[in-house]
Amino acid sequence: MEVVAEPNAAFRLSGLTLENGWVVGERLKTGAEAGGSGGFFSVSYAVSKAGKPAFLKAFDLVKALKSGQAAGRSLVSILGDQAKAFAFETDLHDLCAGAKLKRIVRIIDHGEVYVPPEGSEQILSIPYMIMELADGGDVRGYLGKNSAVDIEMKLTYLKDVVLGLFQLHGVKVAHQDLKPSNVMIFGDGMAKVGDLGRASRQDSVSLHDHLPIAGDRGYAPPEQLYGHALDNWLDRRMRCDLFQFASVVTFVFFGVTLNTALYEKLSVDLRPPYFGGACGSYSAALPFLLDAFDLAITKWGDNCPEWLRLDLMRIIRQAGHPDYTQRGARKSLLQTVPQLGLNRFVSDFEKLILKSKIEVRKEMRAVV
Repeated sequence: MEVVAEPNAAFRLSGLTLENGWVVGERLKTGAEAGGSGGFFSVSYAVSKAGKPAFLKAFDLVKALKSGQAAGRSLVSILGDQAKAFAFETDLHDLCAGAKLKRIVRIIDHGEVYVPPEGSEQILSIPYMIMELADGGDVRGYLGKNSAVDIEMKLTYLKDVVLGLFQLHGVKVAHQDLKPSNVMIFGDGMAKVGDLGRASRQDSVSLHDHLPIAGDRGYAPPEQLYGHALDNWLDRRMRCDLFQFASVVTFVFFGVTLNTALYEKLSVDLRPPYFGGACGSYSAALPFLLDAFDLAITKWGDNCPEWLRLDLMRIIRQAGHPDYTQRGARKSLLQTVPQLGLNRFVSDFEKLILKSKIEVRKEMRAVV
């Protein structure tokens, strides 16, 4: 059952000065409130310190409590999980900072702030994290406000995103919740991957590891949506990230997510959860998913510039393949020890960026 967020202390941080001198500004609409998805148990704010702007994520403990109690959980276990979630995400960002992962949004500061009570409120200490500010917002909002973003810039953002995934996987971390609202745009023509709250670490137990779908269901790969359990780290975690990346690609170029495109071409009785849940349902649904995928690829290819068509469709096909065993750069999958080859996708986008520059020069010469 979805629990709707209600105003509480986490919604009244505006105007407060935090212990390290950060001044909390206006509350920001993010996730479902901004017309997107996700949000889970957090409230967002603009903050600044000595003229430096940043982004604050406050933990909404009241919503977390209501959601947990609605599911029959105890108060102690709910609060314990929220403490673990806070520690896990801050530790994860420390790991990323130590490994110098430059395409992952950084946590600048974190702590806890007391908020004066209203009425009979009991939860008044709010944990928070402060992250570097993406002055362009997330890619979903950025493209909505800047409809004339050129192909070169889109390719650059996508190259940065897959590079961010490559960096995360290199330190044995899977994102699990990659989607347009978690791709952050910075003013110097760079994108970074944000929000590691649903991430999983290969070398330790993560808070959401027990969930069949750790992140947003709208971006989950078919094997998860159809209830096909996987234990192998590469299959369950890394290939999930790759499918979600393919969905970011289709959103950036065609304004539609991969799952939406697939479902448009599937009858209702073949979509999860109607066709899901039973043993073997993913295998039974796969032929229909592959047909829908082929139709979507053809449609997208028809709406692509000729110079971009073949390469971009190949990337989408290899990254977003409904059959998880086929998901990954083709040459890397054929190695003795199969790899996903995210570095190959980075190289693919770098080549396409160069191609786009050449095409722009051709167009300019044609005009002259």
